[in-house]
Amino acid sequence: MLPSLVAQATPSVSLPGFLAMYAGALAALAVLLAIMVPVMRALGSSALRGGDLALGFAATVGMWTLGYIAMMRPGLLAGEALFALTLSAPAFMGWLAARRGAATPWKVGAVSATVNLLVVGSLFSRDAGDVWKEGLLWIGGLYGASIALSVFGGWVAARMGGMLRAPQGGDPVNLFATVAAITVFLLLITGGLVTGLEEGLAVPDWPNTFGHNMLLYPISEMKGGVYYEHVHRLFGTLVGLTTLVLAALAWANRAPSSIRWGATALLAAVTLQGLMGGMRVTGAITLSQASEDLAPSITFAVMHGVFGQAVFAGLCVLAVASCPAWRDARAAVARAASNPGVALIVILLVQLVLGALYRHLQIPSPDGGAPAQPKWAMHAHLSWSVVALAACIWAGIRAMRAGAAPEGVVADAPCAGSKGLRRTGAALHGLVTLQVVLGFLALIWVLKRDSAAIPTLEVVFTTAHQATGALLLASAAMAWAWFLTVPAQRA
Repeated sequence: MLPSLVAQATPSVSLPGFLAMYAGALAALAVLLAIMVPVMRALGSSALRGGDLALGFAATVGMWTLGYIAMMRPGLLAGEALFALTLSAPAFMGWLAARRGAATPWKVGAVSATVNLLVVGSLFSRDAGDVWKEGLLWIGGLYGASIALSVFGGWVAARMGGMLRAPQGGDPVNLFATVAAITVFLLLITGGLVTGLEEGLAVPDWPNTFGHNMLLYPISEMKGGVYYEHVHRLFGTLVGLTTLVLAALAWANRAPSSIRWGATALLAAVTLQGLMGGMRVTGAITLSQASEDLAPSITFAVMHGVFGQAVFAGLCVLAVASCPAWRDARAAVARAASNPGVALIVILLVQLVLGALYRHLQIPSPDGGAPAQPKWAMHAHLSWSVVALAACIWAGIRAMRAGAAPEGVVADAPCAGSKGLRRTGAALHGLVTLQVVLGFLALIWVLKRDSAAIPTLEVVFTTAHQATGALLLASAAMAWAWFLTVPAQRA
């Protein structure tokens, strides 16, 4: 059974062709960074600060998330409420900008509108005579509404005065890395829904969508499985742009070399992740929609799912490492204590691979019944979960004990190692408990399914299980980073 599944999973794309495509993408990104960094340095002192960029991107992420849920047609009242919340996202970020003092509300709205240009083309009508006029109206309205809402939020914050206080300033790279990590996490959720709904091949071509430029595919045609798969691609585009700006911001702000190169490596990783997602659909370098030219790849599907969670964990580590208090605590440690985070990360990655194999190696039934389950992958995933559970409990205890020890001056810092360790230790225990519960619920619903129709609760539990697994891996990676601030003598 296993050899035949591996044979089916073998991609048709040649390795030299794939590497050449990846090298070309990296070269294009290097050119973009070479242009963006000096421009951002010139603008950073006056016109556009890192806080403007971070909160502007955060507003767009909030709008996309709420709009994504609204497009699922949750009902008239819920839909209207979600629409109102979507409009409140730039207002909230404008309010936050005024409170923190690290950004200007109208600039936050302008950045958000600029990022939203990624999808505004999907709203145009297809009447060639009106497209330019309609496009100008949409773009003008987008900028006007976003800036007005952000300014309104800033005005509300000013009217509140001293009623609510917030920490001033902050490291812009740290803030933007946090926004980037949240964006990747939302991308993982949309990808989990695509897999849970078994709609990974709803759109047959890549990077186009049914022959359209992906960013111009009409919103009126985003229905059923096409909607979930296409929007997952749009979120992937947003993640690509976010990590590109993160890398440029790190270089423009002259962040420590580890942060600059870490952000650049994550940009390269996101690019690789996007290419693997495309090859999962086509299995070859082609723009064709014809089935004879396509060979969807299970190998790339598994790699895409696993690597995405690793990228998310990497961004979470970058957010920790870009925190000034972490850098201060790390600099004070001549030799760090033994780090249980390394073993935990390896154990969770093995569990992640087994789970991805189980999800992607299911075989659809030819007679309309439930898909055949790869029993070996299921049993391996269940067996290894015992090891993962024990490792999370062990690492969580180690983290909370190390965090409880006295740390001298850095113990009172907002991001000092003691607080970070305590929080990640508690997160490991809470998340692994939730993960076990969700895993059993997902397994029950998968096994009780008796037809090709996918129960809603199966999609909910499997997607939640995958998302919690991503948070667990990220918590393990952050625990590893915080353990670097623990002196060896304290161990």
